[in-house]
This record gives sequence, structure tokens and C-alpha cells, in this order.
Amino acid sequence: MPAHSKGHRKAYTVRPPIEVAPLLEEKLAQSGVSSMAQYLADLLSIHAGRPDLVRELGKVNREVLPLAM
Repeated sequence: MPAHSKGHRKAYTVRPPIEVAPLLEEKLAQSGVSSMAQYLADLLSIHAGRPDLVRELGKVNREVLPLAM
């Protein structure tokens, strides 16, 4: 099934230092964002001063009920 369009975007290839990769993967897992590409796009939007363009990072999914403990 094709992915839904996320709007007009410019593609970049990002190659962070290998020492940073596990840290990014851990942050991604903690964030609940769907992919590394989306996580990095959201981080860049925040860094550029455009939090209005953030799609997932820091957003609460209100469609899912919290787990009972």
C-alpha cells in the first residue's frame, strides 16, 4: 500500500557519525515517532524555528487509549 503524502519536501542524505547512531535510535524509540526520517525531519523543523511543521515529535496520539497498569 502506498504511503500517504507528507507534502512538498526536499530530500537530503544524512550520515551522522557512527557514535551518534545508537543515541539517535534510542531517542527515536523513546519518542514514538514512526521512522528515523520523520524524527530527523521534525528535529530539523524545530531547529529551524518552525515547530508548526512538526508532524509527530512531541505530539500525543489522542486516538489511542492509555494502557491500564
